[in-house]
Amino acid sequence: MKSNKLIRTLGLAVVLGMSAGAFAYGNNDHRGGFEGAAFHKHPVFQESLRLMKNVNERQDKQLDHILKGFYERQITPQEFRKLMDEQRDIRSLERKFLADGVLTRFEYQKLDTALNAANRNLQKELNDGRGRPSHGSGYGYR
Repeated sequence: MKSNKLIRTLGLAVVLGMSAGAFAYGNNDHRGGFEGAAFHKHPVFQESLRLMKNVNERQDKQLDHILKGFYERQITPQEFRKLMDEQRDIRSLERKFLADGVLTRFEYQKLDTALNAANRNLQKELNDGRGRPSHGSGYGYR
């Protein structure tokens, strides 16, 4: 009993220590030469925001379609996992590109290509007719 309490206390201390370090690091201004409010008005930053918004809207729309297809039994659990893995990979690529705080045109084009491929795969799975059987069909009482 005491060892569980000790482990929890140590775990909490580690988490708090890590978050304090992250908080201290997060207060530094790492904007690559852009200073203060001028950073947000810079055309490169504005373009980056517009591109990020476009990518995020497309990702959200695709996720909605995947979930709808799964809940409406248009896609199988295996297809669902494959599509969600693809979305996870795109999010990972996006995080990698945004590590410097700006999404460039080249990075956007790579994300756009990945989103287009994901959309083609999604449409293929939604329209392949291999969804799960609905409740009440198949074996059992009729």
